Amino acid sequence: MDVYSILEIVRNIVYSGVLLIALVYSCLILLISRFRHQNNMFILNLCVNTMTTCIYFIIYFYAIYYDMPQSMCILFNYAFNIASIQIPFAFVAFTVHRFCVIVYHTKALFKTKQWVVICILTQWIAQFVISLPFVFEYYDDCTSNTVWMGFYTLITAVILPSSINMILNIYIFIHVRKSSLRVHPRRLNTITNGINHQQSRISRRDISLLKQMIFTFTMFIIGWTPALVINTVDVMIFVNFDVQMASVYLSVICLLAVIINLFIYNHEIRRYLFDSIRRCFHC
Repeated sequence: MDVYSILEIVRNIVYSGVLLIALVYSCLILLISRFRHQNNMFILNLCVNTMTTCIYFIIYFYAIYYDMPQSMCILFNYAFNIASIQIPFAFVAFTVHRFCVIVYHTKALFKTKQWVVICILTQWIAQFVISLPFVFEYYDDCTSNTVWMGFYTLITAVILPSSINMILNIYIFIHVRKSSLRVHPRRLNTITNGINHQQSRISRRDISLLKQMIFTFTMFIIGWTPALVINTVDVMIFVNFDVQMASVYLSVICLLAVIINLFIYNHEIRRYLFDSIRRCFHC
């Protein structure tokens, strides 16, 4: 067995590990009612997007070696763009949600389950619509690529979601900063102090969650970008196969790191799972 075969097995093991963790994470949120709050619904959405991305790329690295009819090639490449953009778009959906909840906190709509459904449904519709240009492209074979296709995927998977996230998060931090400056001069009595302390505590929790999601999104983009850049550049100039594979493995490891990081940060789910495992061993 050569090195590439071993690396292929390792890649599939990592993909399978990501699938398993995301599946367990999703089941915990779905099956236990106290975990089904707004933030966890977006984590669930992120897990579902991660699972579908993993499933596609497991199939992708085998399917590229087979001849497909034109109709299948269209579907194959359409799905490639969707799989490339759906995780960053899931982060954008969460950022839009937090932006509306924090900046427009007086609006009742943004605190409802309906708003969560709107955000997540819009994200899924957007990623299917944005990938439509791939349906109208002619493919010599399923592994063929054009410069515009590579750039389009790079823009929609990295540049567009990064820009939206950055703009909204900056606005959120500015809003929270201005709000805290307005609150402090009004501390006139003990009751007001208690209320303001609660507002400050909530803001810290929101900011902590945002920082964690920004860190996770940045980690994903760092791991995802090289593979998409090489996917674009390889059309114009020759890129060594080892470099291509290195970028692929970086993106795979990045997916694993993202899903593990989300699990570690979610204290309530992590504590529940560890307590359940501990009880099983004591039995």
